[in-house]
Amino acid sequence: MKISILTPDLSHNCLGRAYLLAKILQKHYEVEIVGPLFGKGIWEPLLNDKSIRYQHVRITGKLKPYQQIRQLAKKIDGDVIYASKPLFSSFGMGLLAKHHSNKPLILDIDDWQSGIVRGRYIGLRSLYRYKYLVSSLFFLYSPLSIWNSLFGEALSRFADEITVSNDFLRRKFGGTLVCHARDTEHLNPEKFDKRKFRDRYRMPQNKKVVMFFGTPRPYKGLDDLVEAISMIVNRYIVLVVVGIDYKNSYCLDLVRRAKSLLGEERFIGIGLQPFKKMPEFLAMADAIVIPQRRSTATVGQVPAKLFDAMAMAKPIIATNVSEIPNILGRYGLIIQPGNPIGLAEAIKYILGNLPKAQRMGRKARQKAIAMYSWKAVEERLLRVFDKYAFPN
Repeated sequence: MKISILTPDLSHNCLGRAYLLAKILQKHYEVEIVGPLFGKGIWEPLLNDKSIRYQHVRITGKLKPYQQIRQLAKKIDGDVIYASKPLFSSFGMGLLAKHHSNKPLILDIDDWQSGIVRGRYIGLRSLYRYKYLVSSLFFLYSPLSIWNSLFGEALSRFADEITVSNDFLRRKFGGTLVCHARDTEHLNPEKFDKRKFRDRYRMPQNKKVVMFFGTPRPYKGLDDLVEAISMIVNRYIVLVVVGIDYKNSYCLDLVRRAKSLLGEERFIGIGLQPFKKMPEFLAMADAIVIPQRRSTATVGQVPAKLFDAMAMAKPIIATNVSEIPNILGRYGLIIQPGNPIGLAEAIKYILGNLPKAQRMGRKARQKAIAMYSWKAVEERLLRVFDKYAFPN
């Protein structure tokens, strides 16, 4: 059986979820990832990964995308269609393909999309809100369109089945829970020596490294983290942010602010990295911080990087947002969001009690293996697809 996994944009970090699903399913079925390219190429962290076959169309012009996405939908030849996110350029394309072929269509929801764009809308001034509503309707295909998300979620009932990444989404949309699972065999701290990789990436051996690894966005609390580090008067504690897109305006502003508050000596910014190098960077960290802010964008989101850090047995500091406290449990520190002072105190506690923090990290890895590894979620995902491979 062949599965066509649809992603709304092959050039964006939303490809990460489609890639995860493809890697798990690939062990049992033929799999391809299909989607439009809104940017110049495949999302950089997966650019050189040849383990998955991609089928795409490059998006050009203002009105052409409607026709381009429709033509791509006709090329989908999987026996089952699996759309990642309830958006026009993935689920909408899946609905078009289902209309042409009457093949089963499964929808995966890993974020509350309308919550994300609602946060964007609320942050605009009145005049720009009106402009955003109108342009969102005109450019309905855009992943940033508020109507794209609202219509997509309303149409989710036309999917044959739904999978979701967390319990908030399951309560909202129903379906089967498929967490942001991780390959815990690859993300194994025993395979990655801290000193070796600090030497490789020219990171000082005598520094305590507080790391954020992921895609910086305003709602992810990086500004709180920079402020927290600035409150700690210790030149041996440095902040390392891995995953900076130097073409993104927010990322550039973040780097400027961090260097202004911390100086070149206490801030290290590292660009986008391939998925396969993720454990090399995590290995260098003394603590991982996931400082999510509470907003409509984060209430239905569980950061995938939480599972990376757990798999690598890292001491973790995270905020009380969404289901993070339930997932991390007693194996990390949980603080209130938007609280740089509390964040600074948590960082000082972790770095001042590293043996205890490292024990918590090892227990977090055990939980990740048991509940959030590929093997742990594989059986649940296969139950969704096996009925189509082996119909009664």
